[in-house]
Amino acid sequence: MKKSIFLVLAMLVIIAIGKAQKWSDLTAEQKQMKLEAFRADNQKFMKDSLGLAQTQLDDIDNVNICYLSTLDRIDRYGKTDAAKENYAKSVTGARSAQLDAIMGPEKRKRFQAFVQAKLKKAGVMK
Repeated sequence: MKKSIFLVLAMLVIIAIGKAQKWSDLTAEQKQMKLEAFRADNQKFMKDSLGLAQTQLDDIDNVNICYLSTLDRIDRYGKTDAAKENYAKSVTGARSAQLDAIMGPEKRKRFQAFVQAKLKKAGVMK
């Protein structure tokens, strides 16, 4: 289950590590280590700075796993790109609502700012 949550963060990690090394150049072990470090840093922030309980962190992991598996099914079974995009927007909205329910809207905004700052520091976002 924890490996699945790493997929949620994989996109962010891919972008963040691009400054030092291309994701495609990394071995599977290096990718796994970077994903684990990225997730651990996010978990630490949510626990220490936002004061989330372990059950909340587990619930966030579950929401993200479900989100990714749903996106995979949409990609697999969607007929057109437009339909896939509409389904994905709906699923993303539902995920946002679930995260707001778990973390609260204010803490979620703080977490989003934390991740954006990490990406800016890595040179991925302007």
